[in-house]
Amino acid sequence: MNLFIEKKVAKSFIHWQSIVDDNVSYQAVKESWSKSNFLFKEEIIEDNIQGLRPPQVGAIHAALGYERSDDKQAATIVMPTGTGKTETILSIVVAGKFPRTLVIVPSDALREQTRDKFVKLGLLRTLGLISDDVENPHVAVIKHGIKNTDELDEILKSNVIIATAASLAQFEERYIKSLINQCSHLIVDEAHHVTAKTWARVKSNFERKPVFQFTATPFRTDKSRIDGKIIFNYPLKQAQEDGYFKLIEFHSVREFVEEDADKVIAEKAIELLKTDLKNGLDHILMARADTIFHAKKVFKLYEGEADLKPILITSKVKNKEAVLESIKNREHRIIVCVGMLGEGFDLPQLKISAIHDIHKSINVMLQFTGRFTRTTKNVGNAKFIANIANPNVNEKLEALYSEDADWNTVISDISANKIHNEKEYQEFKAEFSTPSKLLDLGLNPSISTTVYKVEEEKWIPENFQKLESTSYRVFDSVINDERNMLIFSVKSYLSVGWASSKELFDELWDLYIAFYDKETGLLYIHSSAKDGYVKRLANLIAKNATQLKGELVFRTLAGIKRLKLQNVGLNKNKKGLRYSMHTGTEINDQIPDIEANRATKSNIFGKGFEGGKPVSLGCSYKGKVWAMDSDSLEKWVAWCKRIGDKLLDDNINTNDVLKTAMQTESLKEFPDIRVLSVEWPIDLLRKNESKITISSGKWKAKLIDCELLLSEQQSGDKKTLDIDLATPSEKSQITITIDKSEEMTFDSKEDLDITIGEQTVQLSEYFNTHSPTLFLVDTSVIDNGLRFYSKGDYAYLYEKDNVTAWDWDGIDISVESQTEARLAHSIQYHTIRQIEDGYDVIFDDDGSGEVADIIGIKNIDDEELIIDLFHCKYCSKNKGVAKPGSRVDDVYQVAGQAEKSVKWFSDIDKLLQRLMERERSRLRNHRSTRIDKGRYEDLINLSKVARYAKFNLGINIVQPAISKEKISDDQLAVLGATATYIDEVSGVKLKVISSK
Repeated sequence: MNLFIEKKVAKSFIHWQSIVDDNVSYQAVKESWSKSNFLFKEEIIEDNIQGLRPPQVGAIHAALGYERSDDKQAATIVMPTGTGKTETILSIVVAGKFPRTLVIVPSDALREQTRDKFVKLGLLRTLGLISDDVENPHVAVIKHGIKNTDELDEILKSNVIIATAASLAQFEERYIKSLINQCSHLIVDEAHHVTAKTWARVKSNFERKPVFQFTATPFRTDKSRIDGKIIFNYPLKQAQEDGYFKLIEFHSVREFVEEDADKVIAEKAIELLKTDLKNGLDHILMARADTIFHAKKVFKLYEGEADLKPILITSKVKNKEAVLESIKNREHRIIVCVGMLGEGFDLPQLKISAIHDIHKSINVMLQFTGRFTRTTKNVGNAKFIANIANPNVNEKLEALYSEDADWNTVISDISANKIHNEKEYQEFKAEFSTPSKLLDLGLNPSISTTVYKVEEEKWIPENFQKLESTSYRVFDSVINDERNMLIFSVKSYLSVGWASSKELFDELWDLYIAFYDKETGLLYIHSSAKDGYVKRLANLIAKNATQLKGELVFRTLAGIKRLKLQNVGLNKNKKGLRYSMHTGTEINDQIPDIEANRATKSNIFGKGFEGGKPVSLGCSYKGKVWAMDSDSLEKWVAWCKRIGDKLLDDNINTNDVLKTAMQTESLKEFPDIRVLSVEWPIDLLRKNESKITISSGKWKAKLIDCELLLSEQQSGDKKTLDIDLATPSEKSQITITIDKSEEMTFDSKEDLDITIGEQTVQLSEYFNTHSPTLFLVDTSVIDNGLRFYSKGDYAYLYEKDNVTAWDWDGIDISVESQTEARLAHSIQYHTIRQIEDGYDVIFDDDGSGEVADIIGIKNIDDEELIIDLFHCKYCSKNKGVAKPGSRVDDVYQVAGQAEKSVKWFSDIDKLLQRLMERERSRLRNHRSTRIDKGRYEDLINLSKVARYAKFNLGINIVQPAISKEKISDDQLAVLGATATYIDEVSGVKLKVISSK
């Protein structure tokens, strides 16, 4: 019989029996499974033969084969939504003759669905996969924790036990251990939902027992990993080709005014729904929002469609189960909800999705998409509607929200790439001799190492176990034989400082990493401990290893451009003074002692630029090298190799390190050196500029549209400097003063506020603690009252032959900007016409807050992006005439703009995002586009390409006021200093365009 009854045993759980006859016990069900064989009957659509789908057959065979192997780690089975995952789980349990199975699901709704299928064995009977002799299982559904062993005994009368992770979390430790001890197998459905903490508790009690995890997306949003080996993966692309995953149509809308976007999305979604219903398709529309507040606002856009009976569903809705049932009965054709109606809600008629709030996570997006691609009779393709101009699109989702995006291809590619990355990581783990939970913690070690010279035959990583003592223990470890890497954690027991009793102690965890590079014979050891056991470890795992220390360690600072020394520690040959630490201007005073051998370098830390990127580096005479950063294991290894190359380079002279580093001086007044440009504080530039605002009592502007400039008129007082805050509509003056304590203070003529997140402070107060940076014509900079300058002579001339002369006939070289009117006689307009054939996108960024006046971008086969910045400057008039010449004043400002713009090359994605925000801001105000060539969608595509492409970058000064024939040494000196600075911090070469 296929009837089943509900047997209420306790409030904590319900025991479901599959038949009325109580004489069929747990043991009888188990024996009926053991005596019968499962029929692997496969579906053949063309012959109208019903059976298991190919992905189901593959998953079942993979699981049963794995269960009978000697591999006991958890197994992961990847099956896209709609391919029959639940029936696959049923088949594995019955075909595998599992004695007692614990099934964990993520939600109450999915728990009930899984129960319903198990008590009747779902399609297994319908498809004839099992004989009539096979009994339906006894199923226990756990809803809460249990109070006593009697309840546990009642649960254990079942062949299948279904629970949510939340309900198991309420079990006392003794009961969870007893429950799991009596279960032969564990199956986790929707494994990506189980948190690492909950999973660790269950899995720790399931050692050496078969564990199967089912998911469509084997990756978690919390970035922790789903522990387990992928034994079967049915690709999403294959599911699409086999017809289990309906095709997706993406209907984009483009609304730059965010306040109007919801209305445009709703109108498009309603139009598609009405068309589908008119064509006889049984479709339902779901509009998604992130919050209840937004969902209510969105609902008002749909509630006027009375014939479609819109309904709003949130966590506060009453009788939710009845409401969901009414949706299944087609009483409502429009649903507005928060999220996705809960895990396990299966309704193939959901075919139109209006995305009013874009998902933050690609994982959730993939799950959400699967809700609309299920197949059944009388439904068509899934349709998604979203605003492609939405500024909040996560970079990982941008490929979906471009105008011509093919969601079928993009989604399958995203899924395939994520799974490929997961497999690669599993292969990386497999290179280690023993499994370790360390590798699933997302290790992010600080960048530091000590280095040893080792002979290959003396590399014995297994000896690390001998490191243990009574005060510290090795808790977890792993060795990668392929990559010669050792990783382990140590737990130390330290006596507390505030008691003499030895009964009290602190527990401290530390990480150790050892990497042996066979090619160079160098061993790198990292320890997170302040006073670690690195030397002892080195002696254990690399017998007679020689530590690289002393003077050669300072070779690691070689090649760092514009090195600013933060601190220098010296060992002094003076009675009563063995060691001294120096910072700021003190460093300059110690160089004579070093050169005269009256002091030796002990430790140095500084910041600068290497390979066109900002770096920090510290090194100690005792052999330690470090950076102020943390990163992945792979990045740590790459960093170590670069350090090793310098240590082995005998051509590096360590005595040159301090000589070539930037020198420092405290300022009592501003020097007689021209200020080229003013830049925002570095801490501010690291934040999202579009979410920072500056305001007065009269106006408010985003930081992205503001700029700091040197005021044209100065007071003449050497202790003050005036700068201007330029916004799209206003200009406010700020005075910088060097006070008696040699500190820089800031004061504005009007009250100016800066708002960062929820915090608002006066701009002058913010500048007093986060000073703007002043760039000077000799490549020196002023920061926080200190001037950093190069000891070497940087007053070399820009090569005159490198200047390119253009013909400016018909152009008014006193007019710089083309403005929104596209003035044909302007310098900017003429420049765009000159360069337009060389780029795919040309962007007019002219205005306060600009990156450059013009940005040109060319995409070469999605592999390389050419990005050139053009800084234009007008020629001032003398007696009403603008004439090219040799005036140095014509160079200063544009050279400063070029120097400021170099910062954008450190993050090309941020540069492209800024251009998109500048374009959206312009269009929101119903003004003309900034894009002179190309489309907004091209910027979206370029942002996607930029994540993988290499870059060819350039900075150009366009100043027709310079005459190549008459160019002066003063002009060439300014251009030369600017070119040097740009080259040193970015590796980019400056180009100059002039008049003839």
